[in-house]
Amino acid sequence: MKDYKEVINNRFDAETENTNSIYSPNHPIGKYIRKNLHKGLNMFLQNYCKTLRGWDLQTVTLLDIGCGSGEMLDFFISKGFSPQNLTGIDLSETRICRAQKQHKSVNFIKDDALTFSLKESKFDMVTAFDLFSHLSKKEQILQGLSNVYIHLEKDGVFLWYDIYSKDHFSPAQNADSWGFNKEQMIHLCKETGFEVIYYNTFFKHFFNRYHSVYQVKRLSPGIVNMLEKILPGIPGNVLLAFKKI
Repeated sequence: MKDYKEVINNRFDAETENTNSIYSPNHPIGKYIRKNLHKGLNMFLQNYCKTLRGWDLQTVTLLDIGCGSGEMLDFFISKGFSPQNLTGIDLSETRICRAQKQHKSVNFIKDDALTFSLKESKFDMVTAFDLFSHLSKKEQILQGLSNVYIHLEKDGVFLWYDIYSKDHFSPAQNADSWGFNKEQMIHLCKETGFEVIYYNTFFKHFFNRYHSVYQVKRLSPGIVNMLEKILPGIPGNVLLAFKKI
C-alpha cells in the first residue's frame, strides 16, 4: 500500500489534481455517498447525542481529522453545530487553504493526524472520515487513535467512518487505501482505550464483489439504493462510534 503522504500529495496537492474524481462535490458517486452518510449521521446525532446524552449541539466542540476542504464540517454546521466550536485538521495544503476560504469562522490547521498536538485543547467529539484506511501499519493506526484519545474530553465520542475490507493488513500492493472489518476497528480502538457504542453500515459489495456506489455511474441512485436492500453482499462502508473510557 502506498504511503499516506504520497497519496495526499499526488491526489490533492499536485498541480495535476483531478477535479472530477469521485471525491469532487458534484460527482454522482460522491453525491450518493454523502447523501446516505449524512442520513446515517443525522440518525446518530438525534438518537445518541441529543436524546441519550442530552447534548445541545450548538455547544458541542468537534474536531474533524482529515477534514479536507471542510465538506463534513458543512454537514455538522447544517445540523446545529456552531462554526466557532469546530476545528479541522488536514495534511493537504491545498485543501486547508480551500477550507479556510469557505469557512471563515472554523479553525483549520495544516498538520499530520499522527503527530498533531493542540496543547490542552479537548473536544466533545472527534471524527475521522476515510482517514485510517490510508495508514498501512498497525503502529501508525494506534498512534493516530491515541492522538484522538488524547484530544477527547472524558466520555467524549469518536466517530470512525471507513471503507470495508475483510482484512486491512492484506492490502493490494499499489492501493491508495484499504479498509477494515468491524472487528478490526473495535479491536484497535479497545487497545487505545475506547468502548464501542454504535455501529452502522452503508452501501454493499454485491455478491462480495461489486461495490454498489460505483453502480451510480450507470444506474439511478434510487435503483442502486433498492438493490442494496434486496441483493446479498457484505458492507461497503462502516461507521462506528466509540466512547472514551
